[in-house]
Amino acid sequence: MSSLSDLQIYIHDFWQLPYHNDATLEKKLDEVQSWQRARMAKSHERLFSEPNNQPMAQYFMHKLYGGEDFKVLAKQLERIAPKAQKLEKFAPASALETGILGIQSAITAIELDMHLAQWLLAQDDEVNEANMLKAYLAVNEGEQRREQIYAVKDLCYRTDKYLNSFMLQKAFALAKGTAYRYNYQPLYDFIAAGFAAMKPLRSVTQFIEPFCERELAIIDHVHDSERVQYDGRVDPFAV
Repeated sequence: MSSLSDLQIYIHDFWQLPYHNDATLEKKLDEVQSWQRARMAKSHERLFSEPNNQPMAQYFMHKLYGGEDFKVLAKQLERIAPKAQKLEKFAPASALETGILGIQSAITAIELDMHLAQWLLAQDDEVNEANMLKAYLAVNEGEQRREQIYAVKDLCYRTDKYLNSFMLQKAFALAKGTAYRYNYQPLYDFIAAGFAAMKPLRSVTQFIEPFCERELAIIDHVHDSERVQYDGRVDPFAV
């Protein structure tokens, strides 16, 4: 099965998520993801503030982390996915695979946060640090979130490997005109945005390793069995 066949499955599964038909759940999910973006910006303030890291930080928070922009992209991808195999004829397979991994990562992030939003709705709780901790512990998807972080790390190293190949870069750039001509612009642009965000990095390792190390530490901290209650003094999301 090709990566573009996988894309059809990912997009189909995305549209099966219940928040698409539940305005209340969608609103709560938006609140959860807004909180997560603010938390991420705070957790990685020093890393994200480095000028060369800022494009990648924005890509993480606004492309790989779902939101309304991703919903627009998903609608476009749903339209082109059944015919997207034609892209394999003129775009490098490694570039397509990398981009589709990014799409899968974004969908996984949305689904994990949707589970938090569902729990918060059931408890009639607002989105804040204390209630997010309770939701994390109740939903208990620490392992799934760890897998998500490892997937993001893999995505970054795959992209870095691609960027280090002049031939692959050239082939992808040459495919732009054909991609646009056949209305595959949304998928092409999503992939290109990831490459552009990573290009200014002095070193992918110096960005992704501290990012993942802190995210994994936060997951461990939040799911620590001894830290069941948020006491209002210690921020369980600060590591």
